Amino acid sequence: MDPTPIILGMVAGSMGTLAIQSLAQRKVKRALADAARTAPEAREQGLQRRETLDMHNRLAVLEEIVTDQPRRLEAEIDSLR
Repeated sequence: MDPTPIILGMVAGSMGTLAIQSLAQRKVKRALADAARTAPEAREQGLQRRETLDMHNRLAVLEEIVTDQPRRLEAEIDSLR
């Protein structure tokens, strides 16, 4: 029996496996690069959301102070002294 077809089959299979692994590695590198680019943007958006929530909370406090009855506000200020 001639071993040539078996050897050629093994070589072709090995080359196919290496080609698939190479393509998969490229795809993973591309995906990691994309994730690295979008991660700072996501962090920045999170910081902006937190700042916006803080501003809304501060605005709510200011609105409460402005619309509050003056005597109640005076009483609270006096109680803090």
